[in-house]
Amino acid sequence: MTITNAKISYICGILPSYKINNYDNKLFDDRVKNRIIKSSGVENRYVLNRKNDESILSLFIKAGQHVIDALSWDKNSIKGIIVVSQTHEYRFPVTAALLQDKLGIHNNCFAYDIAMGCSGYTYGLFSAMSHINSTNNRILLFVGDAMNDFVYPKNKSVAFLFSDGASCTALEYSKNENYKNTFMFETFGNKSQLIIAKDGGNKNPINSSSFEEFIDDDGNMNIAACMQMKGIELFDFMCNIVPISILNFMKSNGFKIADTEKFFLHQANIFALKEIARKLDIVDNIEELMPINIHKYGNTSCASIPILMSEQGEINSRNVLLSGFGVGISICSLYIAKLECSTELLFY
Repeated sequence: MTITNAKISYICGILPSYKINNYDNKLFDDRVKNRIIKSSGVENRYVLNRKNDESILSLFIKAGQHVIDALSWDKNSIKGIIVVSQTHEYRFPVTAALLQDKLGIHNNCFAYDIAMGCSGYTYGLFSAMSHINSTNNRILLFVGDAMNDFVYPKNKSVAFLFSDGASCTALEYSKNENYKNTFMFETFGNKSQLIIAKDGGNKNPINSSSFEEFIDDDGNMNIAACMQMKGIELFDFMCNIVPISILNFMKSNGFKIADTEKFFLHQANIFALKEIARKLDIVDNIEELMPINIHKYGNTSCASIPILMSEQGEINSRNVLLSGFGVGISICSLYIAKLECSTELLFY
């Protein structure tokens, strides 16, 4: 599925103010900490500072205002706001409507939320680009999650992995048809149990048993109100199905690895990323071709790709691959023929 005339103009990633060094975790001994940090690649994590009233919305507001100011956009020219998140400010209304008010965007714009996880950025780009035309010519896409809301601190499979983070991406219409964006989607609903928070939804409302500790099949302590992740099966999915999906997507559209200037992948796990790179035959100049920053910022769920891109400064590349994969289980990849945009990474 290809969309033309839609251009990414600016990407701003943002991390909360509270930085945690995983080596300082007091709940596990040094042997366990060293093993987990080595396997995940995550040394530092960022968590919303609730004492300073930080939330995903406050991160969205700061990133959004930064993007508007950087591009000198007239707020009346913004025709839509899309939010991709699993951690909304309230159960309702949608966070996008709150952003419309907080950023001072005019009333004649659309605003809606999408609930997606690790593949959320590429899904969000598809939704935003689907709206782009000569009339709906400017859209703000906000993507971010407070993943630590779902993490049980005693669960060693996730306690060292996730950060909270957010982003704002500005998209606009261009008459230049070289701005061509090709998408691929895959959904594996039969694998939905690999990453799941069982309590807190309509099926299993929060109750007293939601906070009772139990040992999962992998030997991790957890509670039903928090995320459950089947690490071994998920790792197998990332290392085997994801690279095959990307290669099939590229082959079916005539794209070549050798012609691709940048690969921006969801920052899931350092070993998985290196294995995907190997199977894509990215062996030379890997740090330049496929940037990795999970060791600095952790896994920020749907915000990991825009945060990764936000470290790049000015991007002027042809043939760029983005791929998000995870909860769902889902994969969404995007091949951008021409990417020219400014980026910046902020800290709250």
